Amino acid sequence: MTITEIAKLSGFSIATVDRVLHARGHVYPETEAKIRAVIDQHGYQPDALAQHLKKHVQSKIGILLPSLSSGSGYWNKLFDGAQNYSKTELSSFSFSLHPFFFDRNDDKSLSSSFDALTQSDCNAYIIAPVMQEKMCELLLQAENLKPYCLVDTSIKAFENNQDAKNKPLSVITQNPYNAGFLAGKLTELLGKKSGTYAVIEIYGGAYNQNERARGFCAWFSQRNNCTVTHIILENCSIEKKKELIAKTLDNLFASRSDIAGICTVSVEVQLVADYIAQHGIAGVAVTGFDLIDENERLLREEKIHCLIDQEPMQQGKIALHTLFRHLVFNEVPQSKIDIPIDIYFKENLQP
Repeated sequence: MTITEIAKLSGFSIATVDRVLHARGHVYPETEAKIRAVIDQHGYQPDALAQHLKKHVQSKIGILLPSLSSGSGYWNKLFDGAQNYSKTELSSFSFSLHPFFFDRNDDKSLSSSFDALTQSDCNAYIIAPVMQEKMCELLLQAENLKPYCLVDTSIKAFENNQDAKNKPLSVITQNPYNAGFLAGKLTELLGKKSGTYAVIEIYGGAYNQNERARGFCAWFSQRNNCTVTHIILENCSIEKKKELIAKTLDNLFASRSDIAGICTVSVEVQLVADYIAQHGIAGVAVTGFDLIDENERLLREEKIHCLIDQEPMQQGKIALHTLFRHLVFNEVPQSKIDIPIDIYFKENLQP
């Protein structure tokens, strides 16, 4: 029912009905009673979107991500997904994105950016909690926290405690255990032989990487003719990470003569693929995550044999859309929004 329909049924002007609906006064008690009777009989729900536009409300959404120069372009894609959505579908609603970045190898950098985010005038947040222990600590200690969505990964403490303080409005992420289990299955399929299969966590502090590795190992726990080795690298800069991966793989191939496949549960699978190619090692299946440009190039060249993608641009879009619906329509979203497990081989890449 609209204001115009209420006016017709009650016999009063639209202006009078509007004053009653918005409690602006200057209406006779008898008049208000008649209008209220019509509203009670027929029902009236205000148009939240129209009210939002009428108020010219500016909604600022803070987005907290690792530095865009890290992640080989992955974080750029996630940020662009949210940014593009704000400039297209939400261009009429005064929604703007305000970035806050941190160094994922530095707790102080994360704390500083988190404080800047929560002390800003943003109305809601999008957060990538890749440093799960420190991020959990910051979220649990925060006062008057605005509504927020998690992207890329969840936080273990929130997964295991439904009553935890300051839980997210929604978590937009892939099921990491299932993705890791599938990665194990695919790596063995591509390895085509019994032997040792390795799974490497580049960043041990991310819950999604922990779960992917756990899923990978679970697949091989049921395979009698294969063994699995789980490698967790220490956190360091990407330059040092390259050296660390090289040393790790040197040791792996020196200690094992039956390596059949290696899976990296993050975007940095390219570093493993480069090592394998540079050392002329044949017969080792290389799998990993995220269809960013460099990984796609290596997949086309068959230096990477399979990638699992988690649609970072779509994650950014869904997170901002979820906050938009919550802020404007007061909708309570799903607590978890699953991102599909997309599988890419050379053969199903776009030309």
